[in-house]
This record gives sequence, structure tokens and C-alpha cells, in this order.
Amino acid sequence: MFHVKHINAINDVPRETLIKLALFPLKTRVFMVLFIYSLCSVGCSMSYLALYRKYRPSRFEEFVGQNYIVDVLKRSLENNKISHAYLFFGPRGTGKTSMAKLIAKLVNCENRYGVLACDNCKSCNLINSKSNPDIIEMDAASNNGVDEIREIRNKISLLPSVSKYKVYIIDEVHMLSSGAFNALLKTLEEPPKHVIFILATTEFYKVPETIVSRCQCFEFTKVSEKDIVERLKAIVKAEKIDIDPEVLPLIAKYSDGGMRDSISFLDKLNCYSDKITKEDFYLLKGIVNEEDLLELVKKIYCGDLEKTFEIYNKFLESGKSITILINDLVRVVKDLIVKELREDSNEFDRDVLYRYIDILNEYSLKIKNLSNSNSLFEVCLLKMIKDTEIISREIIFEKKCVDNTKNGSKEAEIVNIEQAESKKDVNNVENNVKEKEIEIEHKGRDIIINNAFATADKHLLEKLKLLWTKLNDYLFNKEFGNVVSYLLDGTLRVAGKGDVIISVMDDSFVNNAYENLSKLSSLFAIMSGDSYNLSFITDEEWKKLKNKYVSDIKNGKKYEYIDYKDMKSDIINKDDSQKDYSDAVNDAKMLFGDELVEIK
Repeated sequence: MFHVKHINAINDVPRETLIKLALFPLKTRVFMVLFIYSLCSVGCSMSYLALYRKYRPSRFEEFVGQNYIVDVLKRSLENNKISHAYLFFGPRGTGKTSMAKLIAKLVNCENRYGVLACDNCKSCNLINSKSNPDIIEMDAASNNGVDEIREIRNKISLLPSVSKYKVYIIDEVHMLSSGAFNALLKTLEEPPKHVIFILATTEFYKVPETIVSRCQCFEFTKVSEKDIVERLKAIVKAEKIDIDPEVLPLIAKYSDGGMRDSISFLDKLNCYSDKITKEDFYLLKGIVNEEDLLELVKKIYCGDLEKTFEIYNKFLESGKSITILINDLVRVVKDLIVKELREDSNEFDRDVLYRYIDILNEYSLKIKNLSNSNSLFEVCLLKMIKDTEIISREIIFEKKCVDNTKNGSKEAEIVNIEQAESKKDVNNVENNVKEKEIEIEHKGRDIIINNAFATADKHLLEKLKLLWTKLNDYLFNKEFGNVVSYLLDGTLRVAGKGDVIISVMDDSFVNNAYENLSKLSSLFAIMSGDSYNLSFITDEEWKKLKNKYVSDIKNGKKYEYIDYKDMKSDIINKDDSQKDYSDAVNDAKMLFGDELVEIK
């Protein structure tokens, strides 16, 4: 026997469908009736509706965080100034598709009052039941070919069957192929008066300018955490969900500005627990408790190796992902930096925190390509502890020294000794570089160039070139940020034992580089772990120098290393034309390639 709900459900089937059903043979009709009955039964047993669908905005007032878009579209509807094409773009879950559906409903409502739909006319009822044939929704991710767009173009001239406008809603429009975009172009430019296009995308930059210029464009922005919390509070109250108040800000924080994502996660928590707590949130989100993360950062900062790995092992035992752990640590450290800046606090040294973020980003890229990520992350923790000691030890000692001096303590002398020792460890490489630079300051760059060629090593050159990828890390460094661009804009040409040649664009770059040679040599030494004499030349000079080197090799001239104690003004080449110079030729081939070195 049919239940009353089943009869009502069958009554909701469109009349056109029932007429078509009557044309089938008797057996087919019986089968279809039974099939509809089974669907109705399933529908009655699965009456639960996901919260993000239940609370999808159906009025302008329900859109959160998109105030200017709401205001513009409201005025357009009130003044009946409806565009033929709209393009909504922005992050996922911010209301693009919901806004498109609302506009489709309002422009077709027969008894619309201002910007409120009557929800009673034929068009509204069909839209509410998702059966309005004049509202065509298309997902460009799965219908991105030319044929689909041509089908739209062929049917676009047909008048609406029940509504005033035909509205085409194309979601993820950036997924259309170039051919599909071209097919859409002319139709979009001059559609019939009864047609409205509403395009939506999360990747605006992939939409061709020719399409963008034919639409009214609206950018949907991420919803603020405050607005998300307020919306979630209203849903919690309406659904009578028992939840700890501090959970809602956490949901908002981790939803990345997506209203739909936050409501979906609230729904997930509600299904999991009758009384939602912070522990439930962290468990289902698969992330680490913020208090534990902060404790881990503090132990790293204090250099407490044992406690650091004790906390880390607890994370491993709970099955936390290393990738998620790194992302969470970056976020916590970022929050600490913001706190330090806002409150001008001295709890953490900001240089140390910035270094933590650099290290975590560096290791996050390495871990993605490894199966054994645990061991590499342990190395990451060790490096963070080590760098903390190097960067902060001097600051701590200086603070102790000042405090003890003020108190007249005799311990100031001991602290000064410790400070000197720490400085010696930290600046050892830099001091060596400066001493070497003073030694060769008056000897000219020609000797450096000569020695670079004399001891040129292709493998060393390739190794040092890899360091160029790390130069960006020093752009915001207090000490080297103002000079690192001279290396970034230059090209490492030759690397020998202790001597390198770097070419830059023009003479002004060369002059500026030599004015900051001390810092550049220190930076190069810190990156490479060894001290080098740097020689800067222009790109034009390099071409001549390279040709001269190749010519010298052909003529049997061999470059010999010059001791800096024997200062000479020019490049010294020893003519050994009568000797076997096959080794020199091989060196040239290794450095420049076979095609540049020809022996005649």
C-alpha cells in the first residue's frame, strides 16, 4: 500500500513526465511506478539534509561577508537593470553558486516584491523543487567541450517554457577548453533578450580576457573569522547543538575563509558527538592541539632536546601526519611573530622565529618527496635547535652582561668571556673571509681571475650554482638583505679552489658589488661553508675573457696558480707551447664544452 507521503511525492513529479510515462507499454509502466515507489521509500528513510545545504543562502541577507556584491545586485534588481552576463569569482565556499541561483529565482519570480521572491508562483515552486526547465546548471569540469557549448548555442533562441528568462549557470567555467570558450564568445556577447548567463569560477586568471570583458565581474572574498563564528552561532542555536564555545573560533580559523567548509565541519562534529569539545575538533581535523604545538616551539627555543623529542614522539604515537604537523608549526610560529610585533614582547627573538619558518618551509619541500619523512623531520628539529643556539646565544649573553653590570656583579667579566667565545664560534667563517679580503685587497681582481681559471673545477661550479636557489632566503635578512641582489642578478661563471668569477649586467653593478665586497664575501662563505675570493666582471667582459681563455688553451698557454704573496698586476700565463698541454685542453673542455674548444 502507498503511504500518503508516497502519493504526495508522486504528485510532485512534473506533469510532462507522467504524460510520457503513460505512452509506455503496461509492463514498463508498472515497473516505473514500482521504481518511483522505491525511491519515495528511500527518500522517506533518508530525510536528513546536510547543514550546508539546509542553510544555503536563499535571501540576500543570508550572504555573509559579501556586502558590496549584495548591495550592487540589490540595486540592479530594484531598478530592473539586469545584465545579460555575470562572472562570479573567488575562493570555494563563499557563495558564488548560491548567488547565481538566487538571481535566477528573483529575475523569474512573477510576484517579486523588491528583492524578495514570493516563493509561491509557478516559477518559484519549480526552482525550489529543482525542476525548472528554464534554469540550466552546467558543470564545466565535466562538460568542457565544444559540443556542449554548441548545444547551448543551438537551443538559446528557444523561448523559456515557464519562466521569463532562461538562465544558464556555468560552474567552474575556467575548465572550458579554448575551443569551448571560442564557441561561447559570440553567444555571450549578444544573447537573446530572454537569456542570462551566470559564470562562476575559483580560478579567475584562467578565464580569457575576451570572456571577462563581456561580463559584469564580482569578486567573492574569503569570509572573516568573526563573520563565520556569528553564522555558526546562529546555526548552533537553530539546530540546538551542544558545543563548547571555544570550538567555533577554531572551526572558523581552520576553514580558510570558506563558509561552506566551516558549516560542513560543524555538521561532521555534530554527527560524531552529542557534546562537542575541543578534543573532538582536533581529533576529527587530524591536527595537533595548539597548546601542545606551542609547548614544542618553546622546548625547541630553549634547546631542550629531550623534551622536544618527547613531545614529538607523542605526536607520532597519535598518528599525526608530518606534513600537517609542519604546516601547523609554521602557523603557530607565525602567530608568535605577530604577537611579538603587536605587544612588543621580548619572550622570543623574532630573528629566531623567522629562521624557524625558513627551516620548516625548506624541509616541507624535501619531505614531500621522501617515504621516510620521520627521520628527515627529526633532522629539521635538530637544525632548529642548533640555529636557535647560534642566533640567540649572543643576545642572551649581552642581556646578562648588561644586567650584571647594572647590579655591579663580578659575574659580568665571566659573562663577557662567554660572550666572546660564542661570538668566536658564530663569526669564525666571517672573520676568516674579512682577513683574507684585506690580504688581497690591493692585489687586483686579475689574480683572482687567473687563479679561478688555473684551478677551475666543473663539479665545484655545479655545486656552488645550487646555492643560488637559497639566495632568496636572505632577501629579508637584516645583515645581507641590502646586498644579496648583487648575487641574485649575477651569474657564477668559474669556480676554482678559493676563487670564483661572477658576471653582472654592467659596470654600475660591478662598482656596487665591490663597494659591498665584504658583506658579499661573508654571505658567500656562510652559504658555501668555505671562504672564497670573489671577482666581479660585466657580462661583456666575460665573453672576451672566455674567448681569451679558449684561445690561450689552443696556443698551448697554461694558467698556473699564483700565490698571493707574489703579487703581480696582470694575469700571468706561462707559455709551454713546447710541452704536452693535453691536460689543459681537457680542463677547457670540462669547463666550456667540446664545441668551444677546437685543436688545430
